[in-house]
Amino acid sequence: MVIWFIGKSGAGKSVIGKRLYDELNLINKNIVYLDGDVLRNEISWDLGHSIEDRYISEKRRCQLCKLLSDQNISIICSALSNAPDLREWNKQNIRNYYEIYLRVDQSVLYERDSKGLYRRYENNEINNMVGEDIDFYEPRSPWLTINNNGTETLNKINKKILSKIKSENLMMT
Repeated sequence: MVIWFIGKSGAGKSVIGKRLYDELNLINKNIVYLDGDVLRNEISWDLGHSIEDRYISEKRRCQLCKLLSDQNISIICSALSNAPDLREWNKQNIRNYYEIYLRVDQSVLYERDSKGLYRRYENNEINNMVGEDIDFYEPRSPWLTINNNGTETLNKINKKILSKIKSENLMMT
């Protein structure tokens, strides 16, 4: 099983993904959590943030998840994942692949700005920001879409995801 959280910077991918991992790890010890920022430092340290470099980094993540999944390791991956063709590749090539799209209004992302990226973008300190000068492509048919504008608690979101996993009997896949 590969559960892949997709969303813009500040959407909550890491926080929600890590919480889901903590829950699932209680019943499935053969699970890993992969965070896009950590992976960027570990397997894409040689890349920048241009569209081309982001694509290469995302492709590496996809291939790593397939490699682990093919060895029956369950994965929770939290990553921006902005290449529709690579998302489709995941759907076609990774067994038991499930996308969760965290949709957040742009105004909420600017308010949240946990990493200071939106402030830095506004101050012209950085460029190549997805959702700003790089278009963000919403997933066409995610397994689950969660509006994470702050109206639901982390616990409620987590319960919603776990309920869907249980209702579709994915725990042992």
